[in-house]
Amino acid sequence: MSAPNNTPAIQAERIHDALTALYPDASGHVADLMEYALCDLRHLADQHVICFGSTDQKGYRTYLQEKAQ
Repeated sequence: MSAPNNTPAIQAERIHDALTALYPDASGHVADLMEYALCDLRHLADQHVICFGSTDQKGYRTYLQEKAQ
């Protein structure tokens, strides 16, 4: 029997820690951290002339693959 895949849990903890360090004013509130990060990712996309929506769709497909494993 194979061990359960805990990669999504590790990734969630890793991004939570990084966002908490990046946005200390959010006091670790996950919804606020996500809002701030998504806003800033859109700014980053604009600065590099990248379509945020297309990149988000690709990220969603990767998320679904990882979740299914």
